[in-house]
Amino acid sequence: MHTIHAHAVDRAGHIFDRDLTYTVTAYSFTGFFSPIANPPAMNVANTGNTVPIKFSLAGFRTFNVFAQGYPASQAMNCTTGVLSGPIQPTTLGPEGFTYDPLLDQYKYVWKTDRRWMGTCRKLIVRLRDGSEKRANFRFQ
Repeated sequence: MHTIHAHAVDRAGHIFDRDLTYTVTAYSFTGFFSPIANPPAMNVANTGNTVPIKFSLAGFRTFNVFAQGYPASQAMNCTTGVLSGPIQPTTLGPEGFTYDPLLDQYKYVWKTDRRWMGTCRKLIVRLRDGSEKRANFRFQ
């Protein structure tokens, strides 16, 4: 996200000051693919297992597509969706991070934590272009 400040004065002396924000999106992200359902859906996952995070950016954009420290997750209230606690970088599962050119899909394998049993978390995928995609999870 970027901000530009505009300051103008017309001939009558009226002053205009405003900060305008905008985002330049370099990636064409259309949502997560199965097995992840996009918000507002609540995905159910088993703690300690891996979750394949599949998505497309309309072609291969190198493997350096994530902002530093992402993907990440944050605790959330299962009922209200209110986020709490720190944002924590995810742990990459043994299957790693791959790209399938035939399907035009990236796949990041998220290793979940056994301690999340009975809790909910929001998965946060922030890309290097500043865009952010999220998905909700309930752990059993």
